[in-house]
Amino acid sequence: MKPLMLKLGPELFDRLNHEQHVGTQTPVIYGKGGLSPHRIDIIERELGFPLPADFRYLLENIRDPGGTLFPWEEFTRQEYDRYIDGLFDGIAFDIECNNLWMKRWGKRPDTLEPAIAIARKDFAAWPKLLPIYSHRYLAAEPALPDNPVFSIVQTDIVYYGANLANYLLNEFIERDWFSRVSYAEPRRINIWSDFVEDDQSQLAWPSGLASEVKAPWSS
Repeated sequence: MKPLMLKLGPELFDRLNHEQHVGTQTPVIYGKGGLSPHRIDIIERELGFPLPADFRYLLENIRDPGGTLFPWEEFTRQEYDRYIDGLFDGIAFDIECNNLWMKRWGKRPDTLEPAIAIARKDFAAWPKLLPIYSHRYLAAEPALPDNPVFSIVQTDIVYYGANLANYLLNEFIERDWFSRVSYAEPRRINIWSDFVEDDQSQLAWPSGLASEVKAPWSS
């Protein structure tokens, strides 16, 4: 049976408030009382890129007293950069230990340091991401509603939600991301989706070697 696809809004928020599973963490409160539009505008300016409308709506409708999610209520650019830097650390680890190289980077240098420098420069231009919870990230580009949510550990990357509503249901209520995402058609996001699809036209590592060695922080 095809699963019900709820939209981001009161019906989903009510289910989350009554059914969410967050382990020993303090539950998030969904509904009115989140960040003000003015505060979200400030976050946008600090980030330097626009937030998708559905993510703005979510920020206006969550309160997170226990810090379960990424701390958007206490947003600092430093903390955001720490999360994004951590993503690049995983990519750099796979370059060093798992033979990762992307064809967009050209010929791989013979030594590690210039290889990492090439990847780092390119990474800065990849579609921006918004941390949500643990290693789950919403695509911020294009700045449109219904971008997918990725689960990212090094370059072991999957769609964890076809959009925000689908993700929240998958992560915190039904715990069945694979079957729910498989019924949807997530928007393809440049580069990040190449990893999801193991696109050998873009990735230059031999098939099957992706993230074979796990970084110590990824377990």
